[in-house]
Amino acid sequence: MPAKGYFIQYKFIIPETMKHSDYTYQKLFRAIYGYTQRVTKSSGKSYAYHRKGILSTVPYVKHGKNCVIVPTEVFANLKNFFLTGNNPTHRWQLKGDWKAVYYLNEKDLEDSVVVKSLEELLDRTFILSSSKEHQTIESELKNTITLIAQSQKIDEGYKKVLLDTAQKIAGFPWFKQYYSKSERLMYFNKLYNDLRTL
Repeated sequence: MPAKGYFIQYKFIIPETMKHSDYTYQKLFRAIYGYTQRVTKSSGKSYAYHRKGILSTVPYVKHGKNCVIVPTEVFANLKNFFLTGNNPTHRWQLKGDWKAVYYLNEKDLEDSVVVKSLEELLDRTFILSSSKEHQTIESELKNTITLIAQSQKIDEGYKKVLLDTAQKIAGFPWFKQYYSKSERLMYFNKLYNDLRTL
């Protein structure tokens, strides 16, 4: 049975009274997809900070600049953003006068498309490690399991954050239906279940 998703084509309408600039649009797209901010400190060391958007923590299929396919259960979050402007990237006090119009249609997805969207979700799921740098969920699951196997003390709060984050991914209906079709997703699922038992 193919995975179901919502194909959403959207357009932002910005009134003439608002400053029309690429940055206005950039902020709106960042609010949806998130972005990576690179900062270089005076010491010369560079850090990457991953700012979340509405869809950062869910699987999706980008179909073009203004088109995206999301799991059906995710659409409510995107619709709420279109209506209110609420998002984790920009702490807007007021939405502003922009509007979003969208077209929605249900779509059946091929296995390979869903698997790719889930693997990309792993690529953009970051955890703030004990070294205060963002690391991927996969690498932190693996590192934590290795440390426990070496009888090193693990912060239980950090372990809980790891497990909660991994559980959200493993709990998606798309993941449950398709993880067995990808070695990488099966490995992630194994890491998650291994840490749960430690």
